[in-house]
Amino acid sequence: MDTTAIVLFIIKLVLTGGLMFVLYRDARARDYTWFMWTFTPIIAVFTAGFTGSIMTLLLILVLYRLTRPKGDLLKCPHCGKKIHNVLAFCPYCRQSVKRECLRCHDTVDWDAERCPHCGSMNLTKF
Repeated sequence: MDTTAIVLFIIKLVLTGGLMFVLYRDARARDYTWFMWTFTPIIAVFTAGFTGSIMTLLLILVLYRLTRPKGDLLKCPHCGKKIHNVLAFCPYCRQSVKRECLRCHDTVDWDAERCPHCGSMNLTKF
């Protein structure tokens, strides 16, 4: 192998590894098929040429951004990791991140004092 082939291979590895890291963190926080999105770049990049692999990485990133669950990431009150705001349980520590209103039985944010749906202060304990 010549030097340019080795350099291109290292660049391909770095780009693929970076995309894998970004996809893993975001997909895991959103509880969204993180295993598939983490290993898709490896399969796609090493089956294409170098210029094709860069375009493939960009295509994977665009597809992920279009299909992932939309919404903000909040901090888990138990483990402190970022999680999607609609989840009732943290995908990392598996603890409850929402409380339940005992009047209307809807989920309420962890730090809420009142239920935003019915106004009741009768919420489950921490």
